[in-house]
Amino acid sequence: MKILKRQCCLDFELPSWERDPELLIMDQILDQNPHILLLAVPCFPNARDEVQAPVGRDGMTLEQVVRCALYHRHKRLTFRELSNHTEDSKKCRSFTKMEYGQYFSHQALQENISRISSEVLEKMHIAIAQCAIDLGVDDGKRVRTDSTTIKTNIHHPTNAALLWDCIRVSCRLLKRAAAVFEVSGFRDYQSSGKKLLFKIVNTKGKEKRRPLFNKMLQIQRRCERQVERAIEQVSVDSVQDSRQGEERQGILQELTALLPKMQRVRDVAYRREIQDEDVPVEEKVFSIFEDHTDCIVKGGRETVFGHKINVTSGKSNLIFDCIQQRGNPSDVNSFPKTLDNLSVNFEITPHDIATDGGYASRSNLLDAQGRGIANIVFHKVKGAMQNVTSSKKMETMLKKWRSGIEALISNFKRGLNASVCTWKGWERFKCFVLWNIITFNLRVIANWVIAKLATT
Repeated sequence: MKILKRQCCLDFELPSWERDPELLIMDQILDQNPHILLLAVPCFPNARDEVQAPVGRDGMTLEQVVRCALYHRHKRLTFRELSNHTEDSKKCRSFTKMEYGQYFSHQALQENISRISSEVLEKMHIAIAQCAIDLGVDDGKRVRTDSTTIKTNIHHPTNAALLWDCIRVSCRLLKRAAAVFEVSGFRDYQSSGKKLLFKIVNTKGKEKRRPLFNKMLQIQRRCERQVERAIEQVSVDSVQDSRQGEERQGILQELTALLPKMQRVRDVAYRREIQDEDVPVEEKVFSIFEDHTDCIVKGGRETVFGHKINVTSGKSNLIFDCIQQRGNPSDVNSFPKTLDNLSVNFEITPHDIATDGGYASRSNLLDAQGRGIANIVFHKVKGAMQNVTSSKKMETMLKKWRSGIEALISNFKRGLNASVCTWKGWERFKCFVLWNIITFNLRVIANWVIAKLATT
């Protein structure tokens, strides 16, 4: 009876794929390549080498975890919206292989998806790109590369705003500590800190703001002393009481992690606002919440707070390689690594390569020639260096073709809501970018299949 009931429900729940044929093709690609899903097995200690074996919370299978993540990025959803879709969307339930009456909370979805590491996602990306090569979507003989930035989810960093962040977060944690550890003597400086922030923001002139910064730095130092005292008291309590709760341990970890950030923010603000010192970018903090954030300055464009990524695609717009970097390195350094990745991951040596002028250097030109690349085009060359091409017409054509990667990057970032990473931490940032690239490549394959079917 139970099997009959499920079969009847499936018959009524069959979705219509007319408005989203990409999702149907993506579903078929995953069905035909189960080895891609099995790459995530090491991330789940209790998983077996079966895509339908339960691996996560509430009996979530490995296949459901990966498919939910892909649907999440394809539809540009939040985890709460994804939870709603797993409950009442026919397409989502069919694509994610949900059983009758099965759906998951946003906490369960986020917990299981976040367990898949960036190393595993890199392998999945390579496997999907190789699948596209095998299908004939692209052969990798003509590639173009360019860099772009993905922002982290932070407010615009100013010294006053960062000092205020330190004050309010430390006072909030100290309030929680006072309630859990039953200690007193902590003073709340949030009101005075907020008033000083308002005055600094609305005061023009560095000399007029300097005394205000002095007061704010004094408050910051008092908050640091309170945090230091709280850590000492909690550490003593932890020795006396071996059965501390999770909340106690969590607050202690947060206070311990916050203290060095507060000290670093105070040091930078003092040197910059009081001593008028030019602080090197490497020593600055741009967020106490996303402390991995880098300051990216590219040409005369707007400063971006996030990370730089280097994207390499082929004729079909398939993304073969993505290099995620810390700091603000020159594009010149990414060129040899891109060619190395193409050779190691796909055993491909391009026949033609076109890049932005930022990659141009004599050493990169000689490196590409040594690898056997016939046509090497930099959009802008430096000094007496010349592009290597079979003809002037080929050089012009490759330059025009290279400019198309700008549209590809725009499609990638806007089409998948990948302009700003809302996931926390450097490791999750890398996973966010890779999930988007995997989804984008599946879309490219799906559109290639749809176009091929339309011509037959």
